[in-house]
Amino acid sequence: MKNIYEYIKHNAPFILLAAYAIAGILTIIFFDGTGDDGDSIAHYFFARYAPVHPQLYMNHWAKPLFVLISSPFAQFGFVGMKIFNLCVSLLSFYLTFLTAERLGIRNSLLVIVFLIFTPLYYVLTFSGLTEPLFALFLIGAIFLTIRKAWIPAALVVSLMPFVRSEGLISIMVFGLYFIITKKWKYLPWLLTGHLIFALAGYFVYHDLLWVFNKIPYASLTQKYGSGPFLHFIYQLNYVIGIPLYLMLVAGIISYPWQYLKKKTDIIPEEYLLVVLGFFTFLFAHSVFWYFGIFNSMGLKRVLLGVLPLIGLMALRGFNFLIEALPAGQKYIRLVAGSLLVIFVVIFPFTHNPAAIDWSKDLTLTGEQKLAKGVAGYVRNNPVGRGARLLYFYPYLSEALQVDHFDSVKRLDLSLKDLSSLQRDDRIIWDNWFAVVESHVTLETLAQTPGLIREIDFSAKNDGREIRFVIFRKD
Repeated sequence: MKNIYEYIKHNAPFILLAAYAIAGILTIIFFDGTGDDGDSIAHYFFARYAPVHPQLYMNHWAKPLFVLISSPFAQFGFVGMKIFNLCVSLLSFYLTFLTAERLGIRNSLLVIVFLIFTPLYYVLTFSGLTEPLFALFLIGAIFLTIRKAWIPAALVVSLMPFVRSEGLISIMVFGLYFIITKKWKYLPWLLTGHLIFALAGYFVYHDLLWVFNKIPYASLTQKYGSGPFLHFIYQLNYVIGIPLYLMLVAGIISYPWQYLKKKTDIIPEEYLLVVLGFFTFLFAHSVFWYFGIFNSMGLKRVLLGVLPLIGLMALRGFNFLIEALPAGQKYIRLVAGSLLVIFVVIFPFTHNPAAIDWSKDLTLTGEQKLAKGVAGYVRNNPVGRGARLLYFYPYLSEALQVDHFDSVKRLDLSLKDLSSLQRDDRIIWDNWFAVVESHVTLETLAQTPGLIREIDFSAKNDGREIRFVIFRKD
């Protein structure tokens, strides 16, 4: 029995990660969801078809480094993308644990538990989204910094803008860290990523400044609207769940408390890279959404990019709460700590808006299910050879098993292409992407000469009507 206990004690991180891996594999097998039906699918397409269309490796929206790393997995279909993000998550969790140990945070093993049972992160692990890889690069850079591997850390940070655009924020945070800690000579290494991809992309764009000129979010117009400045603070609860939210707040309070009480052994890296890194990220997105700039949609999932930082701060909060109890009452501390951990573990399975809805969050959306019916109709009712499909809803390419970037077979639905339709071309209009992204309304199509309205598909989903309408050029 003692040997078993010692084995579990020394291998606890790997046991937790193995359990997570098994749960992830079972989720992939039994649930067919894609995380969301927009960006998740689009990122998958870039990774899937980059070997066929090499210029996709340098697409700024898709993020070149993400495409490069995920592309081998995407060749196995969307399941491959899920496996990719599952592997990324496992490595990210382990590095967060190692970082907690290096920072000297007590009960460091619990940070893996906190990350595993973060509701939205679990759901979006099984997607084609870029947030998990960004989180891995972020915690990897912090871990390297704590180990005093300054150049590797700077190199990792320099590549982050090519995983997600918020990497520019990370470069500024790490740059400030190097300045404050007087490590001036490492600042130039933060430019490495831009230099590498500027040269690599030159052969596609013939422009060394494409890494700046092609940034898709460099817009000050309110494309998707705007909202309250505190939007992300409210939404964070729906990202990490109530128990972790409470511990995060406690963790935030603990930093100035310990500093003022002079009871802290926290090193500058934690203050500057973890705490400041989190708040800089949160503040930036709050500003973007408040002013409606940089194509911000106010999506709460962006906060998953700093989940390792949240986990570390929540662990500080856990210790702060437990140590606030009477020092002589070890039993009370043990019970209180156990109850907090149990709360974290069971929360994703509760009936709470911030918990996981297993029948909804991990399965195909109503739009995707309806799109499968649309694809079935298109396959069963062929038109003339050489006819193209025009649509904007990304999942249709997956349902139709069409190369999303093969302009001979499909085009994005746009007002420009309506004037150059060929005989038997088919338009598949939907009442979200076609309207918001393409600005093509149903009325526009009805007034376009030579279009025959073939069939309508509709369904209700969460009180919202989903519509697909197929037109054919006569």
